[in-house]
Amino acid sequence: MNGERPAVPGPDRHESHAEFHDLLRAYAADQARHEEPSEERGAALRRVLVWYLHSADAAQTWINPQEAHIPLDPPGDGLTPASFAGYDEAMRWYETERGNLLAATRAAEEAGLDVIAWQLPAVLRSVHMLLNPFEEWLAMGRVGLRAARRLGDRTAEAELLESLGMACTQSHHLAEGAEYHQGALAARRETGDRLGEALSLNDIGLIHLRGRRLEAAKDHFEQAAALFRELDAAHWEAVVTANLAEVTYELARLEEASAFVHRALEMHRELGNQGGEGNALRILSAIQRERGRPEEALASAERALEIARTHRNHMWEGYWLLELGRAQQANGAFGDALVSFQRAASLQRRLGDRAREARAWDGAGETYRRLGRPGEAADFHRRAAAAHRELDDLWHTALSLDGLAGALREADATEEARGRWAEALRALTSYDDPRAVALRERLSAALAR
Repeated sequence: MNGERPAVPGPDRHESHAEFHDLLRAYAADQARHEEPSEERGAALRRVLVWYLHSADAAQTWINPQEAHIPLDPPGDGLTPASFAGYDEAMRWYETERGNLLAATRAAEEAGLDVIAWQLPAVLRSVHMLLNPFEEWLAMGRVGLRAARRLGDRTAEAELLESLGMACTQSHHLAEGAEYHQGALAARRETGDRLGEALSLNDIGLIHLRGRRLEAAKDHFEQAAALFRELDAAHWEAVVTANLAEVTYELARLEEASAFVHRALEMHRELGNQGGEGNALRILSAIQRERGRPEEALASAERALEIARTHRNHMWEGYWLLELGRAQQANGAFGDALVSFQRAASLQRRLGDRAREARAWDGAGETYRRLGRPGEAADFHRRAAAAHRELDDLWHTALSLDGLAGALREADATEEARGRWAEALRALTSYDDPRAVALRERLSAALAR
């Protein structure tokens, strides 16, 4: 890693990161204690903050190169931001500087440097979206949003609203996330940002998909796809095509989903976008598994995991392991499936995604059940149901309760099983898509026996 921090008054520039964090706080919160003239203190602070801003931008190039960069003014004469030889160096820098980056954002706001105060969290969104540091992501985003609004900069405001919406989506605060994304959509339409409008439509579609409002999700993805095609935004058209594959799969329209996912794979491969290819392979694996092609499903899921691990992307790995586990189940490789689900749960816990961690528990529960170990299966399904209830995710609560009821019945706890099926039926009341209808019919049949 090359590039040094700018010289600053006070402690030596090679001080510890904790001390540097304290220095930032001192600059922002109590400048009166410094002996230098106020103009020099302000200039020194600005140099520190600009160094962090441009160093974070350089780190993004390696950590999440697919995301567009925020346009920044040059750093200025005599200021050399950090530079990196590859992903590992950039990630080590970010992990070391996390506390300082949050402190720098707050210091910029307190010093009245509103442009830096919104740009720094906007730049870091591309890193936050992969690592899910929700507390600092949300804190920085709110600082940035206040700064953008003070400046009256609607373009900047849209960037921060989108970032906050993504943080809420990934932490499963869907109603709050929808408000942020609707705000970003309004700002982008107001400013004539048609690419941004399409991105916001896709973001809202993802909120609907997570909340299982499938027709609404499909409608937003179709609007986004039409705009991306019109704008010749090939990367984003490929992304939303995969999203259309996923929502049509959830709607049990497998032929249509298959057409979308093969188109998405073709587009991502033409663009050399391996992350998009891996996500499409995850969806393809689910389609193949449901169409009775377990070996093909396993090969697709294994290729997706190979991509995730090559890129050392734990978010991709943790999510795509869920589909690998299901494909391994379909092939009778129950021991391998347990390893996949347990690894997925561990990664999701580290990433703070409680919804996907609970899905991994359900996968483990189903695997134990198929191994003839209903007591252990019930334990995992019970944990998953509790987590989904807390997140107000009624669809996955119903799936967990169904798995729990099946395990209880196999353990001869018939009356408790009936109670869980009845609870699952109540959770399904608001869903009318084909999979929900089929599940409701199956649960009703189980209760009638």
